[in-house]
Amino acid sequence: MLTKVAAKRRARKGPAGSGSLEQRLRLASGLVLVAFVLLHFLNHALGNISLEIMQAGQDLRYMIWHSTVGTGLLYGALAIHAGLALWKTAKRGTLIMQKWEALQLVLGLSIPFLLIRHVAGTRGAEIAYKTYMDYSHELSVLWPDHAALQSALLVIVWIHGMIGLHYWLRLYGWYRSWQPVFLIFAGAIPLLALTGWISAARRLYLTGEAKSNFKQGEQEALAEIASHANVIVYGLIGLALALVAGRKLWKRYGGRISIAFAGERAVRSPLGPTLLEIGRMNRVPMMSVCGGRGRCSTCRTMILEGADTLDPPSNAEQSVLKRIRAGENVRLACQVRPKADLLVRPLILPGKALPPAAFHDRYRWGVERQIGVMFIDMRGFTRLTESRLAFDVVFILNRYIDGVVKAIRADGGMVDKVMGDGVMALYGVNTTYRSGLRQALSTIIRLSKEIETINEELKGQLGEPLRIGIGLHGGPSILGRIGLDGRGGVESGLTALGDVVNVASRLEDATKENGALALVSHDVLEAADIASDEIGEARELAVRGRIAPLKVSAIHDAATLEAALKSARS
Repeated sequence: MLTKVAAKRRARKGPAGSGSLEQRLRLASGLVLVAFVLLHFLNHALGNISLEIMQAGQDLRYMIWHSTVGTGLLYGALAIHAGLALWKTAKRGTLIMQKWEALQLVLGLSIPFLLIRHVAGTRGAEIAYKTYMDYSHELSVLWPDHAALQSALLVIVWIHGMIGLHYWLRLYGWYRSWQPVFLIFAGAIPLLALTGWISAARRLYLTGEAKSNFKQGEQEALAEIASHANVIVYGLIGLALALVAGRKLWKRYGGRISIAFAGERAVRSPLGPTLLEIGRMNRVPMMSVCGGRGRCSTCRTMILEGADTLDPPSNAEQSVLKRIRAGENVRLACQVRPKADLLVRPLILPGKALPPAAFHDRYRWGVERQIGVMFIDMRGFTRLTESRLAFDVVFILNRYIDGVVKAIRADGGMVDKVMGDGVMALYGVNTTYRSGLRQALSTIIRLSKEIETINEELKGQLGEPLRIGIGLHGGPSILGRIGLDGRGGVESGLTALGDVVNVASRLEDATKENGALALVSHDVLEAADIASDEIGEARELAVRGRIAPLKVSAIHDAATLEAALKSARS
């Protein structure tokens, strides 16, 4: 039972680590701000219908964000997110970074210039002058003089938030299948928000119903307050950038340490930057899928000399190193800040000839998730080939493989590899674990019927009917692209690694001695919510490498499985 619970917990994990407290606070505050922005933009979108519905939406939204709890949550999140972003910028040893990081940073730094004026004119007016902030007032103030700046703020805030969401969620296994939906969502929301508020504002302006609730001099006073606030904020931003520049000057004129990258070269660096930043500053090839946030392990580096001079790993780094079973003196380059000379070897190199898309393919670096693994093998293939011409053998084998592959894909499975008369398939790669396992069980039924069809088609050529054996097991596996990198014109395909694969193969092999069409582990049946006593004979199977025997169900007739699946779906 504890093993199953642990497996489920591992399946829910996406990144190798959850990050430091600082990173978790920045993420949590960012999610609060994204939630606020989403509701705000959806409210704008209602302007495509009518101003009345738009105002009704705002009244509901105000119940959330203008409550004591909502106000504290929103402005607390804003202060934490902005403060930690400034702190992270100030700690940078270099402004050399990946393009998406640079874009998000530039957008983030431009937001205060537009946002402070907007906040001062809305919440500031409510607090200072008790101004009634209905949509008629806000739209009248913005249109037409401030329409361009307001639209720019909307787009900048949204893109900044979506970049952060994407590069967080891409580390989770389920995100790949949902990514097209998120892309449509990310494009539709700002478009609807822009057209909504602009069309509502234009209607007010053209009908002469525009009105402002500001009294004389109030708007100018708020604008002056916003200007002073901008000076303070951009003074802090300037200070953060000055600290980065100061580190650059220290690097040139101050004390420095030597970092020797094995296989590359030795470089000089000031104290302060992380090992990853030092590599980037000196154009040393180093991987970092998560952008240096300590959530993946692609920047893992072997410290060959000088490991004793480093601070011990933080809890966040330690959790990542533990999950990847890192060897002695292996550290995350994005978390290590050298204080003395080091000799290091990055353990994952990007490879100069890799296509750009490879750096954004999480499967190239490995993803852990729960999947179903199925092995299918033809029985008596050797006897089939003994007395036939090569052409006949190839024809029969191709017809068999085509039928098996068609059955797998019809139920949403993914063909991992074809090995002669054997096929390995994966389920749940692009869907939930439970759905994937039910798809795999459905494939067993489909394969049984497909073999009957093949036997009927080839009964004049076969001495005896074709028979197959199927093994199905599920659980946590590592998905990755192993081997070919595309430089020779061939891309490596997705494959699965781990104990689940070995067990599924053993189950397929054991169908011979058990005289069964398929052996399905009870782990699969429980996760798929299928009663094991309804589909076949329960047995215990000794599996190499396991202490306890594995509980399985032997399926002799696919009809019983089909009935059980129909019952579970109803």
